[in-house]
Amino acid sequence: MVVIRQYLDDDLHEVVSLWYRSWNSAFPNLKHPQLFEEWKSRFQREYATQGGTWVATTQEKILGFMVVSKVFSNEGVIDQIFVDIDVQRKGIGTALINRAKQISPNGLKLRTLRQNLQACRFYEKHGFITGAKGINPINRQPNIEYYWMPSSDFLRPPR
Repeated sequence: MVVIRQYLDDDLHEVVSLWYRSWNSAFPNLKHPQLFEEWKSRFQREYATQGGTWVATTQEKILGFMVVSKVFSNEGVIDQIFVDIDVQRKGIGTALINRAKQISPNGLKLRTLRQNLQACRFYEKHGFITGAKGINPINRQPNIEYYWMPSSDFLRPPR
């Protein structure tokens, strides 16, 4: 059984390993400018201390994680969301997105790389609509914003 719980300091290495492995699997032809140790430092500095980091876990291992921060308009921002490559398409990402919608019922936004077509389809399936396009400041790749508002789930035609 998968449980979504808040991140604990002891989760650091396992979460960052999952993040690094999943990112590199999603973008095998893209060399990220930061090494693993920089990812770990960045996670500690930018995400672990926010209190909005959640992990999807079984008793044995962490299967995914997300970081949800709040902005002034009561809208949440999904700063990161990743699922272990070995358990993708098994409902872990959906469980994390549903938790994010519970945390931020007034709306959510996020950015993903435009070339991450699997993620784009996933967000659209869960009621997110596209927004502005830009450039990721860390890896300099084209990205796209996605937005979810509670009413947007009802605007989408059934699939």
